[in-house]
Amino acid sequence: MNLEVRWVEDLLTLERERSISKAAEKRFISQSAFTRRIQQIEEMIGAEVIIRNNKNNIEFTDIGRIMLVMSKNIEKQVEETAKLIKNIKNETESTIRFCVVHSLASGFLTTFLKRFPTFMRDLKIEIVATNSGEGLSLLKEGACDFMICYADRSNINRVGDDILSGIKIAETEIVPVSATEADHTPKHTIQSNFSLLAYSKHAYLRKLVDQLIEGKLIYKTLYETDNATNLKELVLQGLGVAWIPKINVEEDLATGKLVMLDHNEYCLPQDIYIFKNNLSDNKSVQQIWKGFQTQHD
Repeated sequence: MNLEVRWVEDLLTLERERSISKAAEKRFISQSAFTRRIQQIEEMIGAEVIIRNNKNNIEFTDIGRIMLVMSKNIEKQVEETAKLIKNIKNETESTIRFCVVHSLASGFLTTFLKRFPTFMRDLKIEIVATNSGEGLSLLKEGACDFMICYADRSNINRVGDDILSGIKIAETEIVPVSATEADHTPKHTIQSNFSLLAYSKHAYLRKLVDQLIEGKLIYKTLYETDNATNLKELVLQGLGVAWIPKINVEEDLATGKLVMLDHNEYCLPQDIYIFKNNLSDNKSVQQIWKGFQTQHD
């Protein structure tokens, strides 16, 4: 799929304006040119992205809403990259590299690092969002300094082994969530055949969710991604059910935008750990690790 960057902005502008003429004006092109761009997107993916039976108020198809989520993710990555480039310091400064599983790479990591301002102040921090297996491999190879990921009692020894040390820094649950109707009832249920918004097959959370629901629930997989943030956006769009770390949806649950579909049988407790390589002799890494240990003793 050869998606042009300008098409990302076209879709996002159309979502904001809900009008082809207004969106074209915002993009500084003619209405006919904007319409051709939307048609090019549809030709590329082989499906319509907007519903054309209501000219006064543009609505997106299910495929269109998936494209919107992808576009928002691309836009966010571009913004974060630009911000990172802008904030890059001197190459002579000490650099600390964190590998973090995708679902913890935004809100959780920012909150976690803010608790250590003193010895983080003069360090350059690099963050790599990855899956658990790849991140732990990079840590063992010395390609990063820390890895933050999920673990539980059944696999913590296998994850850590003799090369790595780990500290539990938080805990959460992986919970099934759905968007809500106007009366705050769930838009979807797991009690009958439902659309599942799933993690990619190599993702750690995919294995957990599969073990939890395979052979017990009836569903069809609508979408797969590594990114829990993407899944949350699709759930908010009302496209289906996803199992998401509760720490990623607490605000949406509190405001009633999302609702948990189960509180016991289909919820899975998970601890969050930070790991370091025991062979590292980086003084900054050792100092940071002592700070983590002090806070979590």
